[in-house]
Amino acid sequence: SSRNRSLVLLTSILGVSVPSFILAMLLWILNIKVYRAFDITVLPQTGFGWDAHLLMPALVLAARPLAQIVQVTYLTLADVLGQDYIRVAYSKGLSDRRVLLRHALRNVWIPVLTTLGASLRFSLASLPVVESFFVWPGVGQTLLQTIDGGNRALVTDLVVTLGILFLLINLALEMLFPLLDPRLRAAPIRDLIEKRQTWQRWLAEMLGSLREAWV
Repeated sequence: SSRNRSLVLLTSILGVSVPSFILAMLLWILNIKVYRAFDITVLPQTGFGWDAHLLMPALVLAARPLAQIVQVTYLTLADVLGQDYIRVAYSKGLSDRRVLLRHALRNVWIPVLTTLGASLRFSLASLPVVESFFVWPGVGQTLLQTIDGGNRALVTDLVVTLGILFLLINLALEMLFPLLDPRLRAAPIRDLIEKRQTWQRWLAEMLGSLREAWV
């Protein structure tokens, strides 16, 4: 319905627009309010640990990518469900679940994974702020400390490492796309044929121009 669509879009826009430190402060305030009202510590606010200490930093880092993925998934799925082949699938008597899993989701994976790869850079960009906010001794806080200390070599190594990590993840997604969409497997061959035809056309036009100039 239009109300659900507006709610999803509004929530996703808020998730994308709210800065990481604002969301972290809101989680802090909520945690403090719950503690004062019920004398219960829901989550540790700062510190390192592979337990509940990990939840608040993970929520802050994942908020913007999740909001973007939800927005793209909802809009793309709404567009796909209105296509003619979906109506044909329903006319054959297929169930909603079968149409959704077999026909609709296959055309949704590519935009969703593309959004996932693009939104990763936002998480990497906010990593130093989030780790410093929650006093989490990670790569981001180490990067801030090395910049403050003037260790240029270590700063360069950390930045290059994060860049290589981002490139490897995007490369893995690019290799995954042809496995999800068979149309992309034939794309390189089609592009090669088009380029060959373009060069042949350009060569023929050039020879024709030289022939006319000679005449």
